[in-house]
Amino acid sequence: MKLFQKLLIGPAALGLLAPLSASANEVTMSDFVGAQELAVTSTRIEGSKAKLNNLEAGSFSETTTMSGSASFQVGAVDESAITEAITATYSYDIDLNTTFTGEDNLYVGIETGNYSATSVDFALDSSGDGGDTLSVTSMYYQFPLGNYELAVGPKLDSDDLMPTTTSTYSDSFFFGSQYGLASNYFTSQGTGAGVTVSRTFDNGWNTSGSVIATDTTGILTKEGIDILTLSLGYDADNYGGGIVYQKSESICTLVGNHATQLCNDYGITTLLDEGYNSTTFGAYYSPGEETTLSVTSSVIDASVSGATVDTVADFQFAVDRKLGDGTLSASWKTFPFFKVPDLNGTLIRGDDLGSFIELYYTYDVNDSLTITPGVAFAMPATDAASINAGSDDLAFYLYDRTAIGVGATFKF
Repeated sequence: MKLFQKLLIGPAALGLLAPLSASANEVTMSDFVGAQELAVTSTRIEGSKAKLNNLEAGSFSETTTMSGSASFQVGAVDESAITEAITATYSYDIDLNTTFTGEDNLYVGIETGNYSATSVDFALDSSGDGGDTLSVTSMYYQFPLGNYELAVGPKLDSDDLMPTTTSTYSDSFFFGSQYGLASNYFTSQGTGAGVTVSRTFDNGWNTSGSVIATDTTGILTKEGIDILTLSLGYDADNYGGGIVYQKSESICTLVGNHATQLCNDYGITTLLDEGYNSTTFGAYYSPGEETTLSVTSSVIDASVSGATVDTVADFQFAVDRKLGDGTLSASWKTFPFFKVPDLNGTLIRGDDLGSFIELYYTYDVNDSLTITPGVAFAMPATDAASINAGSDDLAFYLYDRTAIGVGATFKF
């Protein structure tokens, strides 16, 4: 009886277990298929992440921003000693800013262009002479120290971080590219390794100072050429101004080709070149929201061993006025220089070469494109045609030339 019962119970139990087993088998297969699909999806996601990580590895840091501009310059200079032909040049600038703490900034400026002072006379403030090769023109690290801002770097301009404003003139046409005509020209010389510190006070006052080594022979050494710049200014809601002082250990290498040629012509060697100091005074005033007036004057005092050098000064009046979708700008500036009345003498005299005037209009086509047509011309103190090489009255003169052209700048 027990055996018979076991024989009956066995098949019954198997019958009851069969559906459960089948159900269990169905769940297992479904789970297996789902697991396969999940594994494939997971693999695809991981692959996408890897590609994304590879893409990010070749991208800028999230704390790095890049901006820049591409500029074209087309124009000609009548009575130019270089060329009177219509020329077309370009420049390309890239600005990279990186912060590591949110309060600091690593700045790198990269520029190129095809303007050459030996073959092209028409140039604007936007012109670059990089020889069609990208080069690092500025590199410094800026950071706060208490209430002050500091910057150090291997390529630092003497006016980097300078908060003092002596002129609000836009200075973006012919004057901005010329020796002695750019605003604050004689107090904005010098690029190299150095340090600068600045501070802006809550009451409107500001100040700054910098020391720049303009060559690689050493900072603050007898062999090197260092330049010291100090500034003090004040800014209110609609007016302001300031004073900028600069002292350089060389006049022959820091104030452009004209001074270099002067030194070469008259044998002012490195041993004789004792440098110069210059002081610029300036102020600006806005009588309304549409007009700003600026007045500046620079005094230049050069020193040459064994010679007496006159002090010379320039004067500039400029105005910017909003007009339509752009700004109309105009400026008049005197052009002083030095002359040597006697090549065998010990006197270098100051000379009034005349003045320059420029007028241009900056038209904002949109937020990214600006067109700037304009004209600039000279008003020499002496007729160039009446001057001969042996004249004691004037060793240098301002060419009676007229520049006319247009610039276009694309910002990105």
